[in-house]
Amino acid sequence: MWLGVESVCMSQNASSAATRPGGEGGADQLVDHDVDPDRLADLRAILVEPKARLLQQILASPTGALSAVELAARNRITESTIRDHLRDLNNRDSEIVAVLEADASPVPNGIPRKYYAVTAYGIDLLKQVNLYEQIGVLYDMYEAAELELPDCDERSVTIAAIEAYEHRPSPEWI
Repeated sequence: MWLGVESVCMSQNASSAATRPGGEGGADQLVDHDVDPDRLADLRAILVEPKARLLQQILASPTGALSAVELAARNRITESTIRDHLRDLNNRDSEIVAVLEADASPVPNGIPRKYYAVTAYGIDLLKQVNLYEQIGVLYDMYEAAELELPDCDERSVTIAAIEAYEHRPSPEWI
């Protein structure tokens, strides 16, 4: 259907009137919706499917912190890609992911030194977009699963050894 110039002008006037207090006769000031552009950008960032999945998997772990290699065992993406996603979530103005270091030094060969935890702000974002409720199901699923590290033949440790490492960090806020 073809719209004439009059209907386009009328719809533009109606839409701009809707953004002004009091309709067409209202003040020339736009309504302030209190939208935080940084929070909106953070919500967009976590709604990228691999990032949302990584955040949920971290929270579904018994310690609340996982290494990139543990996440690689739970996904079909590489450790490098996982680190890129986590680095992006860590480098935001308001951190969505925090990097935690192992509590002991030196760390045994093959055991990760860096672990990733979802911050309280990240948890709040997941709750806002209704992606937090599924974490209990994921926790049960990973407890029952037999995970295997990528390239396990070339590694000096197993996922069981990494998960059992006694000096792995855990966030205080969870």
